[in-house]
Amino acid sequence: MVLPAFAPFWLFLSRHKSWSSPLYAMNRDRRDPTFLYLPQAEDLLRLIDEWADRAKVPRAELAEVLDEDKSTITRMLSDKHGLRYDQAADLVNYLMQRLSPLPNQTIDSISRPRDLVKVFVHETVATAAAKLIDGNFTQVPLYDGDKYLGLVTDRMILERMLHPNIQKFTGNWIDTLRNMRIGEAEIIETSAIYRPDSSTSSVASALTHFYAVMLGEDMKAPSRIVTRWDFLKLLKD
Repeated sequence: MVLPAFAPFWLFLSRHKSWSSPLYAMNRDRRDPTFLYLPQAEDLLRLIDEWADRAKVPRAELAEVLDEDKSTITRMLSDKHGLRYDQAADLVNYLMQRLSPLPNQTIDSISRPRDLVKVFVHETVATAAAKLIDGNFTQVPLYDGDKYLGLVTDRMILERMLHPNIQKFTGNWIDTLRNMRIGEAEIIETSAIYRPDSSTSSVASALTHFYAVMLGEDMKAPSRIVTRWDFLKLLKD
């Protein structure tokens, strides 16, 4: 399952789940359901208002973020004018960066482009395992043609080794799994996709929940990956 880039909410959700209403989403592994929590509108407005006060960001500055006038922002935050989730995501992302101790930079500025190692649904689990081992990766992006589907991870492969997803097979399970197509093995983890101009703090927050985050202007075909390793480089440098 791939989540859209509303991931500035992940920091909000991880700290304020009691404010949120649950939406249920089933992962590809039906024994591993994923619960998504979207904040109630009034709680989200209160969060934005509180963070703006803490960051000393005036309404006029918030208006510039959304390319709106100051009076429109005032109406939005007083709940007299509807605030869309994409607008809220932009505001939370901006305020998170202002409050974050991380560098005030976009993720594009700290994550260097590199050749993307990927696997495809028609390839075997053995192929995915080989790419994980050869690259010393914990995850590798999965595609169906140009369409991004999620991450094949070492954890999910181990889960599948322990828990077969089919009842009848010839020979032993490991040999069967080795030759299964990735699309049939159900070894895909949830991930999120961000725009390259997203803040470092919002992506860092998402990486506390996901193995990796994908980057791309096209949400269906992201072409870059960001991992915790990219942030460790800030300490090394």
